[in-house]
Amino acid sequence: MDWLLDVFATWLYGLKVIAITLAVIMFISGLDDFFIDVVYWVRRIKRKLSVYRRYPRMSYRELYKPDEKPLAIMVPAWNETGVIGNMAELAATTLDYENYHIFVGTYPNDPDTQRDVDEVCARFPNVHKVVCARPGPTSKADCLNNVLDAITQFERSANFAFAGFILHDAEDVISPMELRLFNYLVERKDLIQIPVYPFEREWTHFTSMTYIDEFSELHGKDVPVREALAGQVPSAGVGTCFSRRAVTALLADGDGIAFDVQSLTEDYDIGFRLKEKGMTEIFVRFPVVDEAKEREQRKFLQHARTSNMICVREYFPDTFSTAVRQKSRWIIGIVFQGFKTHKWTSSLTLNYFLWRDRKGAISNFVSFLAMLVMIQLLLLLAYESLWPDAWHFLSIFSGSAWLMTLLWLNFGLMVNR
Repeated sequence: MDWLLDVFATWLYGLKVIAITLAVIMFISGLDDFFIDVVYWVRRIKRKLSVYRRYPRMSYRELYKPDEKPLAIMVPAWNETGVIGNMAELAATTLDYENYHIFVGTYPNDPDTQRDVDEVCARFPNVHKVVCARPGPTSKADCLNNVLDAITQFERSANFAFAGFILHDAEDVISPMELRLFNYLVERKDLIQIPVYPFEREWTHFTSMTYIDEFSELHGKDVPVREALAGQVPSAGVGTCFSRRAVTALLADGDGIAFDVQSLTEDYDIGFRLKEKGMTEIFVRFPVVDEAKEREQRKFLQHARTSNMICVREYFPDTFSTAVRQKSRWIIGIVFQGFKTHKWTSSLTLNYFLWRDRKGAISNFVSFLAMLVMIQLLLLLAYESLWPDAWHFLSIFSGSAWLMTLLWLNFGLMVNR
């Protein structure tokens, strides 16, 4: 039995070493996130106390002043029967804008989706079907390249040029004022990104609720701070508008191919490519607020500026397997392909956010290990609680003052998140 005791002791002390290592890594990552929180709140308080007192907030009525420039909406669609038709119809009937066209990319081996798009095209002359050259499924980038090629041909035949090119997915619900916002900014900005907020589900839908947490943090704090410090905005793949200057540069950069078909996250890739070319990028959180209604809402503790944001709404995956596939694609594309494609730069601030993107290779693995360690610690706690004469194995953790301090600090950082 001595050998069994030796194995158990080795496991117990090994568990402590692993727990300490994980706690240190999580503390460093937590400080990283806390820094973003501090910058966000300092900027928000400063703007509230100084900027907005000197300069009045822009009214949504200003969006109606510029002439409507022609805008193109690009929507890739593979196996989107029953979805893409409703999306295109809803957009065509609710957008508060006239001078736009919707181009839906379909595949030759997906007749059902084509049929849905054909029905919408028959009703709305500004909705166009594009059939990709290759059968699907292909990458989203490949479909977008086909759509962009069709747009170029349409421009030649119609003898005019689009001023902006907008990315959307078949599941998106587009804000009625979105195109007016893009129209207002597209002459001055080369990449315009608006927030993406998932639709809420019942609290029991834990998988989809993780997306609400992620995008609330990402588009509520992380990206605004990233834009303020580094001047770089990653495209979300939806709700993104590119200027004509940006698309022309991307086409020239890729010898006629704007989107990298080898990339699993072509939207993330494009944000860096445009930044490297010195183009301007902006993340816009713009509320459509009627001042009289805002004063009325404040009486009921509501805030119109957060509830009437121009943004993209959609349902995100609600099954474990679908979410794993999607998030695995994001991790591989951003962390590993991004590291291979986009090297460290001469800008310290941009390198900092590259580090934040790439630390997912460590943090995701650390989170998984932390859960395994927690399960083992809970089993030890259950053993000590159920047997009065049990050995107090957890004392090797509680007996370390600095470790307990570190764990409490991590707990505080977690509560802050």
